[in-house]
Amino acid sequence: MKQIVTILLIVTSIPLFGFNFNKHKKEQDTTVIYYNDLSHRLLIKAGINSSFSNLSIINTRDNRELIIKPLGQVSLAAAVNYKWFGIGVGIGLPPNEKEKNKKGNTSKLDLQFNLYTKKFGGDVFFQKYNGFHLSNPGNTWKSDTLPQLGKMQQFAVGATAFYIFNHNKFSYRAPYVRNTIQVKSAGSWLGGLFFNLDAAAVDGGFVPFDSLLINLRDSFPVYAYSSSSFGLSFGYSYTLVISPSFFFNATLMPGFGLKNVSLETYKFENGKFVTNAISTKSGAAGRVMLRLSLGYEKNNFLIGATFHSSQGTIAIEHFEFKPGLGSFKFFIAKRFGQK
Repeated sequence: MKQIVTILLIVTSIPLFGFNFNKHKKEQDTTVIYYNDLSHRLLIKAGINSSFSNLSIINTRDNRELIIKPLGQVSLAAAVNYKWFGIGVGIGLPPNEKEKNKKGNTSKLDLQFNLYTKKFGGDVFFQKYNGFHLSNPGNTWKSDTLPQLGKMQQFAVGATAFYIFNHNKFSYRAPYVRNTIQVKSAGSWLGGLFFNLDAAAVDGGFVPFDSLLINLRDSFPVYAYSSSSFGLSFGYSYTLVISPSFFFNATLMPGFGLKNVSLETYKFENGKFVTNAISTKSGAAGRVMLRLSLGYEKNNFLIGATFHSSQGTIAIEHFEFKPGLGSFKFFIAKRFGQK
């Protein structure tokens, strides 16, 4: 939470700095151009994309934490944008064999759809991961090979839609589509709706059967959970134009609403694996989305990097589930067509 507050202070302080810097101006020049829309020109991008999905489970009784991650993978990506239309494709690179032997194999399906106009923005995604490992098995685990959950599945479905209040001066497409150029520094409040569905399950529980992990199994007798949440989100996005060719953007959108959670646990009776009754809970939901973008452009050649992260907290009984997902992208691009 301290990290979230720090980021929020940084993001919101940038526009305040800009206000103080220009407060000597007595009246605003309405003829100033803050951004140029170049969506009528063909934009071709190529680069690398690294996406991630992880799950943290905390037992609030003994303060133990279980961190579950998939095998990381990098993809080659390409995209085309023209006017309102955009499409991208990615091809996963083979994983490092040493890392694969240490952490196990992961297969995934990652689908994303983004729509950003002058006034509105929207994101829809679907992620399915198969194959995980425990990244913090504890001091009793001496092997170089981490405990693996080869049959574990994790699903994430989400959608957000938001309104850009200061759309006459600030372009959300400039840092995240790059078919618009932000000429002068500007920011905008964002407000909208969000929906998320998170679920994970594995036969036998989230801690593998191993005598060295018996204490972890006692703390985390869980083999499945699911959560659906929806609510309102409100945040701020600001683009700092450092020079005519160089910019930085930061976007932070916390969301608050309602959730429904189900938890499936187990116990051992006479040496047999026995499932308990499913626990359910409804209550308040919270989620935080962070986006960062850094870019450079000269003579219609572009280079840039973006980072996206979404984190939620799901509490039920004496457990806190913290599913997280995101991506890091690095790309080069070329803009074609007449001005």
